[in-house]
Amino acid sequence: PLPISVLGEGALIKLYGFAEFNPIQTQTFHHLFKTDKNCLICAPSGSGKSACAEFAIMRMLVNDPQGKCVYVAPKEETSANTYVDWSKRFGSILRPGQVVQLTGEVAPDLKLIAEAKIIVCTAKQWDTISRRWRQRKAVQSVTLFVVDDMHFLGGDAGPIMEVIISRMRFISTQKQQKGGDATQLRMIGLSASLANAREVGEWMGVSSSKGLFNFSPKVRPIP
Repeated sequence: PLPISVLGEGALIKLYGFAEFNPIQTQTFHHLFKTDKNCLICAPSGSGKSACAEFAIMRMLVNDPQGKCVYVAPKEETSANTYVDWSKRFGSILRPGQVVQLTGEVAPDLKLIAEAKIIVCTAKQWDTISRRWRQRKAVQSVTLFVVDDMHFLGGDAGPIMEVIISRMRFISTQKQQKGGDATQLRMIGLSASLANAREVGEWMGVSSSKGLFNFSPKVRPIP
C-alpha cells in the first residue's frame, strides 16, 4: 500500500488521519492524482471510494488555480454527509466560501458556485442549475465533475442522474472542440461493483483500458 506521503504537500497529508492508503485507493491513486483522465471506480460500499474522489480534487487544487469541482450524489443524506466532512477537512486549507452546499434556489446557488472551489449537491439540484448551462458561466466553469453512488442509475434517481451525466459529458465534448484556452472538464464516477461497468464507463468517456476500475464485490479493506 502507498504511504500518504505520496501526496507530497504537507497540507494535503494533514487531511488524513491514517498512515497508508488501502488497496483500492493505492491502485487508483496514480490515475486520479497524476493524470487528468476520466475515471470510473466501482467497489463495495465502505471501501474508501471517497478518498479516490479526493485524489482528483487535490490534483485540481494543486494544478489549476481556476479549478472548480462539483460533487453530486443521488441522495440528500449522502451529499449532506460529504459536505460536513469536506467543509471541515478541505475547509481547513481553503478560504471561507470555497466549499459550499447548494440550496436548490437558482440565484443564490449561482453565486455560491461562482465563488466556490468545491460544490456539493444532489442530482436534482444540479439538474435544476445546469439545465440552462449555455446562459450560465458558473456552470461552464466547472472543471471536475464527480458523481457518487452510480449504482443508483437503475433506481428512482436513475433518470435524473442520466440526464446530468449526459449533459456534463456534452459540455465536456463542447469544451474539447473549442480547445485552446477552454478549460477541460474531467468526469469521475464512483459506484458499487457494476455488472455493466464497461458500458457505463464508455458512456461517461472513460477509456476501458485506462480509467476503469471495477473491483470485485469481495474486495473489502480490513478495517
